[in-house]
Amino acid sequence: MRRVFRACGYVEEAHYRQAWPTEDGTVCDAVGYAILRRDWRTGTTTLPDWDDEPCG
Repeated sequence: MRRVFRACGYVEEAHYRQAWPTEDGTVCDAVGYAILRRDWRTGTTTLPDWDDEPCG
């Protein structure tokens, strides 16, 4: 699934820890992918700015 998203221009925007419950009661992480309209139209990829908080 992730490979298809990336091939279509989607990028990972979120990682949700312990967000997906399974039938046996354990929980798994989940991820969120998205594509900007501008990227879809132009065939480009804009990555999120993961370093948006100052250090220290």
